[in-house]
Amino acid sequence: MENDSNRIVSRIEDEVISRRNVYLGLHLEILYVEDIENPSIHPYSFNREYRLAVWVDPNDEFSTIPVEGLLNPVWNSSGVILLKKFPRHHIFLNVEVLRVNSMNDPGTSSGVVIVGRVKIPLPKVLSGEKIGRFGLVRERGEGFKVEGHIRLSMKLRKYIYV
Repeated sequence: MENDSNRIVSRIEDEVISRRNVYLGLHLEILYVEDIENPSIHPYSFNREYRLAVWVDPNDEFSTIPVEGLLNPVWNSSGVILLKKFPRHHIFLNVEVLRVNSMNDPGTSSGVVIVGRVKIPLPKVLSGEKIGRFGLVRERGEGFKVEGHIRLSMKLRKYIYV
């Protein structure tokens, strides 16, 4: 890789890649959610479908496909979120666990209910990585209650956007 004042030059199959096309990206691996909607607390929680909404920039929200699961829905999926304004504007990964196609829930006209959410600080350095089990919170009356966990990993990498 060569540097000059106008561009970063990288040789990939004899192509020159300009700085405009190099972005930081958050490589995200989402494994599963556990212990959401415990049957002792939510006795009518069966045959439910869940999906995840994830974002760093609120204008670029991504969703997983819906999966079925009672207490522990599993996704085992991965993807990359490009961080075009990192690090000043992007410091958290936001995750919401959504119950979908749930037309029996009172107060939801769309059939979508948020059953857990978390804000996870992003890695602070290039090639930084976070792997773990992160607690989810759920709205309960006037406040929040810790209920369930999500298992995921994220890595900060450089990506070429073409």
